[in-house]
Amino acid sequence: MSAVVSNPNNRDVFNLAWPIAMNAIFLQAILIIDTILVGGLGEGALASMGIATSVASIIVGVLFALANGTQILIAQAFGAGSDRALKSGFWSGLFVALGVALVGCLFIIFGRDTVIGRLTEVPAIAVQASTYLLIFMAVIVGVAICQNISVFFYATGRPKLPFYSKLIELPFNALLSYALIYGAAGFPELGLAGAAIGSAAAVLIRTIYLVCCLYVQKFDGLFLSGWAKSTFTGTVIQHLRNALPIAGTFISMNLAFNVCMMAYTQLGIHEFAALTILLIWVRTSSQLVTAWCQATGILVGHLLGQERRDHLDQFIGKAWRVALGLGVLIAFIYAVTPLLFELVYPNLQQQTLAVVWSLLPMLIILPLLKSSNTVCGNVLRAGGQAGYAFKVHVSAQWLFLVPATLLFVLVFELSVVAVFSLLLFEEILKALPFHRRMRGGSWKRKLVSA
Repeated sequence: MSAVVSNPNNRDVFNLAWPIAMNAIFLQAILIIDTILVGGLGEGALASMGIATSVASIIVGVLFALANGTQILIAQAFGAGSDRALKSGFWSGLFVALGVALVGCLFIIFGRDTVIGRLTEVPAIAVQASTYLLIFMAVIVGVAICQNISVFFYATGRPKLPFYSKLIELPFNALLSYALIYGAAGFPELGLAGAAIGSAAAVLIRTIYLVCCLYVQKFDGLFLSGWAKSTFTGTVIQHLRNALPIAGTFISMNLAFNVCMMAYTQLGIHEFAALTILLIWVRTSSQLVTAWCQATGILVGHLLGQERRDHLDQFIGKAWRVALGLGVLIAFIYAVTPLLFELVYPNLQQQTLAVVWSLLPMLIILPLLKSSNTVCGNVLRAGGQAGYAFKVHVSAQWLFLVPATLLFVLVFELSVVAVFSLLLFEEILKALPFHRRMRGGSWKRKLVSA
């Protein structure tokens, strides 16, 4: 096991954060490339792919959420220098991920026709979506393995290896998918099924690369005898207890977002168009802060594992200031958003741009609150208080944001300014318990025995 950085600083956070951020961006890039490639087949193929990916993305989203939990547990074990805890975190995380992938695949095998039938009544679209999903099961299994290995490398200070794996996967996926979709370079012309096969093959290549990286890095501790909780079953149960609140937070956030988006469809066309575009920008720009805060959480896990409480407050303070600086940068970008929209979306009507201008003051404040809350959430998870962070998020989302959005839109029919203000108040509600718990300091404890 390599040595942990004893006095991490913002440069160490940056070295962890940029590969994490790039992986998130590459994930979006793969979806965009697939959409562009399939677009040449016509609207029917695009509709089929949209239906299939809407089902598959739920399973993949759960895998990514669970991997975030595994990442924190491995970081704590790595910081404590415990080979047994490190091995337990890796294998129990992989077991859980493959279990979720198996459940997802069984759902696709036995339930896809029912779900697809509710989403479309066009037989040709349903058949293509069904075929795509069946092939995509290989991608789901590959993602379960790749993401578990990736977060292992993140947590043990080797973030560039998953980044390199994406650099290999992305062009391979694009080229092979194009060849199989359109029958280029002597390949058979398979249409939409070719896109799924290309993605599956690319994930297989990435899996092989990451497994080889594990071998080359010589993580012999992964094959030591013994488990953190004496038995593998007990270790998996303990892993789930710690990882599920973290996964639940991300799942709840996505579900709440989708429910609110469904409510927004009842707004006027200009209001809904403006919110749709703005929220895409908000979610994309937040990846920068999220990556920084995830890297901060990993290094906090290392410090807690080493019982370096003397350096903890100073490190978090500096990392928090950078996160706030990123929030200021995002706020500045938002400040010129209406001007950018006029260039990027030249066909937007003036009524839609007027809605964007009306939301601008709240849009500028939002990233400042979100940045601070994201730091708190990741630090608390690193300190073993994922359950508390989960309760804060779920309470703010399901006791306030979702019901208030439904009331404001469907019952009171309030303006888009009032509806958007709920996102701001949600962050304020989360900020109070987050910062109170941070100041309390109960999370500053060693969680793993060396």
